[in-house]
Amino acid sequence: MKQMMRKQKNLFLNLEETCHHCNGKGYVEVFSDRFREILEDLELLYPTFDQAMAIARDKYEEEIKKETCPTCKGNKVIPNDNGRLLISNKDMIVEFLQKQKLI
Repeated sequence: MKQMMRKQKNLFLNLEETCHHCNGKGYVEVFSDRFREILEDLELLYPTFDQAMAIARDKYEEEIKKETCPTCKGNKVIPNDNGRLLISNKDMIVEFLQKQKLI
């Protein structure tokens, strides 16, 4: 019984992957126009964009809004190829499971 439960859990793990849009955070950052202007100014002062972004994030975090990721809707994962295949054939799968008296 435990082995069957592990197989089912592994099956579901194979149906999802980390959301590419938010990198598994569940939210996306929306930068205000003021933040973008500040970032442009900081880019002139620091050698790399990453350094300028880090400074801007620290000093002006009130200019960054976090919105629920529109791709994963905050779930942090999305269906992979196997998951999309399963979802697109859900009616046939439900019918099969009903015929086998599994649901």
